[in-house]
Amino acid sequence: MNKKTLFLIQQAGLLLQTPRSHVRNLGTAFDTVASHSHHASIIAYCLARMEKLNHAEAMKALSMAAFHDLAEGRTGDLDFVSKNYTKDDEEQAIKDQFKNIDFGGDLERLLGEYNERKTLVSKCAKDADSLAQMYHEWVLTWRGNKLAQQWFEGDFIERVPNFHTKSARQLAFAMKKSNPNEWWWDEFVTKDGKAKTKEHLLGKNYSGKKKK
Repeated sequence: MNKKTLFLIQQAGLLLQTPRSHVRNLGTAFDTVASHSHHASIIAYCLARMEKLNHAEAMKALSMAAFHDLAEGRTGDLDFVSKNYTKDDEEQAIKDQFKNIDFGGDLERLLGEYNERKTLVSKCAKDADSLAQMYHEWVLTWRGNKLAQQWFEGDFIERVPNFHTKSARQLAFAMKKSNPNEWWWDEFVTKDGKAKTKEHLLGKNYSGKKKK
């Protein structure tokens, strides 16, 4: 076995323990670099399918999003302020991470395509990265974080108009009109606020018979 493969997995594992740097500005942020990448990868697949790409192309977008911040296992995560004063060498970090791994060239080319942002696949992956960030701000906004609310509202001025895909813009505005609980409220609760089945509310042993 090539131990470089194990070392790559270890670097990915570091991201599970790496809070995203916006926590110092948002305070109550709950994401890590790894959780952000996971969420972005799911969004990337969905965006790609919304853009009429096929399953294989969407899986490529998913892979791009899953790997897009892997270099931060070496460079760390720089926030918006830090990027005005510090430049990380992400390109070198990527080369070093994949060096001497049999499939390293494949991953390097994948991230190269992502960073060039010329293909629709790569554009879906980048928009997914942005939407995952917006989602985090949106959830924090619903939890009462006014700083996150300022960021989220500002995204519709600076970020959303510059999305690469129409589908990403559609999702952003749909998110704005929704709330984090809507998915399960829609599935399990009627429009008048009643549980669609008592079992969902009271448990599977609910019989529906009133006790005497």
